[in-house]
Amino acid sequence: MKLIAERLYLRDLEPSDVDAVHEYAGSIEVVLHQEWGPNTIEQTGEYIAACVLGNSLPDRRTVELAAVLNDGSLIGSYRASLSEDGAEAEIGYSLSPRYWHKGYATEAAKRLVDYLVSERNVREIFATSRPENVASIHVLEKLGMQQVDFYRKNVLIRGEWRDTLVFSMKV
Repeated sequence: MKLIAERLYLRDLEPSDVDAVHEYAGSIEVVLHQEWGPNTIEQTGEYIAACVLGNSLPDRRTVELAAVLNDGSLIGSYRASLSEDGAEAEIGYSLSPRYWHKGYATEAAKRLVDYLVSERNVREIFATSRPENVASIHVLEKLGMQQVDFYRKNVLIRGEWRDTLVFSMKV
């Protein structure tokens, strides 16, 4: 699968992506608000292998994609998980800090949302964020999402119970 945007494209993750993905997946700065990571190189390799296997399934409900600039630089990864009936999807993303604050996160997320709506007939898209992850919240708002829920101290991240915001948009 390849989803083309203006300055980048999204494509299926490949075994050769391990080093590029590990560059950000091994960074505490990137995973500060995530339940996972920072990864060891072995964990990143296992993640890539699982993505390659999952992406090879003909009727996959989870899509794991690499975000790649038009010059070939892998800058992050995007995920969409569809509900059992395919009417809803949850999206998530991670981006290398070198590419933060340049509009790439929003551009790639918009392309993923377009794919989910036009090709998978998804009718509602949602995502979660920590309240302190202001940059990610801005991306979700630029997509047209609105905060619909707030869970207090529901996620354990590196020994600390953290809050979760839920964003959604009907399409």
